[in-house]
Amino acid sequence: MDTPNLYFNILTFDFPAEKRVMYFSKTDQEKSHTIHKSIFPVNIEKLFPGVLHDGTENIFTTFTTESEGFKPLEIDFENENPDFIKRYYNRLINYYFRVTKQKIVKVGFIKENQIWIHSRKHSTTVLDIYERFSIKVLLKTVSKYPELLISYDGQSTVIKDTVANLLNEISPTNFNWLLDGKNLRKWEFINEDPVVDYTNYFPVLNKKLHAALNMPYEAPNTDENRYIKYKEKISVFYRYLINKPEFKEIIPIHKNGFLKVSPLQIDKVSEESNLLRFRDGTGLVPKYDFRKLKAYKNSPYTNIHLFFIVHKDMAAFATIIKEQLGSEGFSWFKGLLDFANIPFHTEDGFSITFKNKENPIPEIEEKLNLRKLKPEVQYLAIYVSPYGKFEPEKKKREIYYKLKEVLLKRKIASQVIDPIKMEGLGERWVYSLPNIAIAILAKLDGIPWQLNTQTRKELVVGVGAFKHQEDGVQYIGSAFSFDNNGKFHSFDYFMKDEIDILAGKIAHAVRKFATVNNEPERLIIHFYKRMSEKELQYIEYELQNLNLDIPVFIVSINKTESEDIIAFDANWKELMPQSGIFINIGIGKYLLFNNTRYSGSTHSMFDGYPFPIKLAIDCSDKEQLKDVRNIKELIDQVYQFSRLYWKSVRQQNLPVTIKYPEMVAQIAPHFDSPDIPIYGKNSLWFL
Repeated sequence: MDTPNLYFNILTFDFPAEKRVMYFSKTDQEKSHTIHKSIFPVNIEKLFPGVLHDGTENIFTTFTTESEGFKPLEIDFENENPDFIKRYYNRLINYYFRVTKQKIVKVGFIKENQIWIHSRKHSTTVLDIYERFSIKVLLKTVSKYPELLISYDGQSTVIKDTVANLLNEISPTNFNWLLDGKNLRKWEFINEDPVVDYTNYFPVLNKKLHAALNMPYEAPNTDENRYIKYKEKISVFYRYLINKPEFKEIIPIHKNGFLKVSPLQIDKVSEESNLLRFRDGTGLVPKYDFRKLKAYKNSPYTNIHLFFIVHKDMAAFATIIKEQLGSEGFSWFKGLLDFANIPFHTEDGFSITFKNKENPIPEIEEKLNLRKLKPEVQYLAIYVSPYGKFEPEKKKREIYYKLKEVLLKRKIASQVIDPIKMEGLGERWVYSLPNIAIAILAKLDGIPWQLNTQTRKELVVGVGAFKHQEDGVQYIGSAFSFDNNGKFHSFDYFMKDEIDILAGKIAHAVRKFATVNNEPERLIIHFYKRMSEKELQYIEYELQNLNLDIPVFIVSINKTESEDIIAFDANWKELMPQSGIFINIGIGKYLLFNNTRYSGSTHSMFDGYPFPIKLAIDCSDKEQLKDVRNIKELIDQVYQFSRLYWKSVRQQNLPVTIKYPEMVAQIAPHFDSPDIPIYGKNSLWFL
């Protein structure tokens, strides 16, 4: 592999050459800062003997400012408590931007700073737009120096109307963050002030407020090159606010700018990881290869009936879709039979046309009950939705979910089609039809393509989550279980706090695997966050009950959407590193790039520019982590599973072990029943 020329969104700087004196007290005084026991300086007992063991939760500091009643202590930055050092630098950064530069600064949970920069270019007469940048202090994670991670977090919108005025037309439950001058405040805490003047508060736009004000919603541009935009934003921020003498006085950043990635930190997945098996051979890119190499496995059902569910005013769209999916096709797409070998048949009089657009479910159910479902037929409904994916009104969005449940109870999968999108795309709509065909094939238990890997006696379980904005509850979709070649088994879903149920579901998946394949040699869990010791203990306990003594590998998989580390390729004008490259960013931590920029091939802008994902690898048997081959295999596997996404012919950056559970967790909580119908736990109906 030719060594890529990559660099991070990280700046390095130097610690002070000599120790510095800082001041501490056990008594809170004006302008002092609270220090929790978890970040006490290492030599704090020189000032307060026994303070680490006498139950003291907090002490107070003025950092380098001498103050009456505060005792001096020499601080050696190189050997000090890392979290205390981070707190010190975060305070310097906060003061610089908030006081010196008079910017809005939002402080995070661990005191990291997010700076809001007003954008005159994007602001309007009714809205103020702010560009958001985060600065995280890191200590020697990817270099030999302390580091500043500079990230671009997108835009925030502040309404140029006061809370006092808006309360006349919308409920106060829609407010979250408010802007008061240069200060950001939470709505739930403003009553703690002695006097609350609602004319001084301007709300920050959120999803609930967006819907309450009936503001038009713009769909995100998924084809935009986010690397270029991101790099431009942080470069301007660096040039005008960081690379300045006044900032260097408090944090002496190095003059060479963003940190180059060391060649020793870079590796790449095996070339075989890019290959996929189709019916007639192996391929690289489903968008191109599926048409000529065909589905790895056809739907096992010989009697397939498709039918439409459509509002009466949109019946014409159903007619057009029927033609496009049938033998007439559309442009180069010649129908479901030609493209995915799915026999296309719609029975006369079976499709459902409904009248009530606002509440169609009772009417649809009534008509479904009149349909005689034949046990020898596998049905699939095509729902022509009158409301788009980004419909702001919750009640209208709910219709799609409720209909999914109604059909699942009857063992019917469904495919939604947005006629507004269809009409808006015009001739380009043809590029959506392969995605629809792939999804339908998977919902009918076909296998569009499979991983080109040797089958091993191991089980891969994915656990993903989705947090609903309306109820604030996080749901977990699991246990999605697969063979190592990507063959799907089954899944379940449950609430965030049901750790014991999670462990039980994983053990159940292992038991099912063992009844067919004997016991697995290892269990691999792809987890949507860092797994806690408590969560791992539950799983190990369940495996012990099965009399299984096998290593459990946990691969934590996180998106790097914002406030996190990414890398750019200086040798390519589009800046996105090649697919399959991964970078070591600390002990057991890696940055993995999943995209369609392959060596020796041309990348299409329509495939998008996904950011990398961040991996952390752990194991119940720590000795297993010393074997480099294990680590490489696990990273290869994450990469391969990102290529099994069957909702589209585009490759995704998240593996389906995380993406599929997330999709279920996004839909299932809207169901009336507390559980998914049995049929739905063994199929990919949610695609």
